[in-house]
Amino acid sequence: MADRLGIDLGREFLRTNFGSGSDLYSFLERYTMDTASWLGPNGDDFMGDTLHGGYQSTASGAASVAAAISTGVVNGAILLDAGTDNAGRSDLSLGLHFRGDQNAMMIARVTLATITTCKAEIGFTDVISGTDAGAVNVKATPTFTATDCAVWCLDTNNNANWEGLGNAAGVAATTLAAGISPVAATYEYLGVALLDGDAYYTRWSAAGKKTYGPTRQASAITKTVLLTPWLFVQNRSAASHTMTVDWLGVWQRRTT
Repeated sequence: MADRLGIDLGREFLRTNFGSGSDLYSFLERYTMDTASWLGPNGDDFMGDTLHGGYQSTASGAASVAAAISTGVVNGAILLDAGTDNAGRSDLSLGLHFRGDQNAMMIARVTLATITTCKAEIGFTDVISGTDAGAVNVKATPTFTATDCAVWCLDTNNNANWEGLGNAAGVAATTLAAGISPVAATYEYLGVALLDGDAYYTRWSAAGKKTYGPTRQASAITKTVLLTPWLFVQNRSAASHTMTVDWLGVWQRRTT
């Protein structure tokens, strides 16, 4: 006789058996039917022949290329290529389906081929694919193209560090000066989690060891504004810069 198939996949089952304060509860919650995930709870490893049709990706500048599958890469990856022009860029986004009041979260495993004269962003924004400036316009004393966003931002026009930048209805949040300087051609995981109007930033090494966070940024976004997961790379000189994305996971709680 076959064993009974487990069909109780709700958060209430986890809460009853583990308690909502349990680390195991929070770890398993994104596998329940109460959580909406992009391509399921295990995310996207980019192992197909073509990029999934749900993505939006554009590029501008000479030799720039919108996000595309990198063929022949073990475990799969995509490449965002900013081309060779000063201010050339490439980006990747999804639809505007994610909100802070649903505890939206994203984590991306990325590497930048070179760090000098480069700008990059990873997080959530209301700017859909196709905006040259990205979510952040100026990193130092921040100004924004997005009206609402919470992103890890690196911009060597300011410094060579990942920093957390948020913008709620046009009002800049206090920058999280995390002091994280990426190493060229070395993978790392960067995560942004939204909890109502606040954002939490986390960073892991290529091996998955947490090295920063989760660190809170208050008043980072407007909790009811629809946002999209966002990856962006841009040249800060007439030199080629690329971002390779090995894995992307995005999820949030379902609406009631």
